[in-house]
Amino acid sequence: MFAKLMKYLPLFLILYSAYDLNNLYTEHSELVENKQGTLPAIQNRINKFKRERKEVDTYMADIESAKKRIELVAQEVEALQKKLPSNISDPENLAMFQGFTDSLNIRDVSIVPAQEENLGFYFKKRYELKGRGTFLQILILMEKIAENERLLNIKSIKMYKDANSDVRGRFQLIRAEMSIEAYRYNPDHKEKRDVEPVKVESEEEQA
Repeated sequence: MFAKLMKYLPLFLILYSAYDLNNLYTEHSELVENKQGTLPAIQNRINKFKRERKEVDTYMADIESAKKRIELVAQEVEALQKKLPSNISDPENLAMFQGFTDSLNIRDVSIVPAQEENLGFYFKKRYELKGRGTFLQILILMEKIAENERLLNIKSIKMYKDANSDVRGRFQLIRAEMSIEAYRYNPDHKEKRDVEPVKVESEEEQA
């Protein structure tokens, strides 16, 4: 009996091997099918990452372009800044204003300088000028200040009738109060050139 069984042993081994190979093939086929099923999802993620990378590259290019534009603007501002006077001289300005009013025979003149104001790339100083004269005299005074080679600006002016003037005179006298501004550049000021960073959230952070 044993001899007969040994006779069929090779056949049993072949059948067992075939069965085992079939199981391995089935498992392999299922694994391949599972992997193939995930391919579209993987490809979609790859395409998404490619798009995000392209967006980041575009963003970085925009930043570099913005930096160049900011640098050009900063250079232009600093160039304009240096066209302002380097100092404001109270004695010179007071003497100039007094000379204008004396030449026009404006009376009761008062010129009071205020403190300098730091406005970033330049300083501003205001002078409060008061006087009494005819409308024509005040008008010519304004023209002299505006046409002077110094950088001056008449910020405001008030004119009102002089209660003490002689109404019988040929020219009615008025009182005038004007604020005159002088400027100088600030050598310590530098234009900002930084670009504020923008945080880009990852897919995990967005989730």
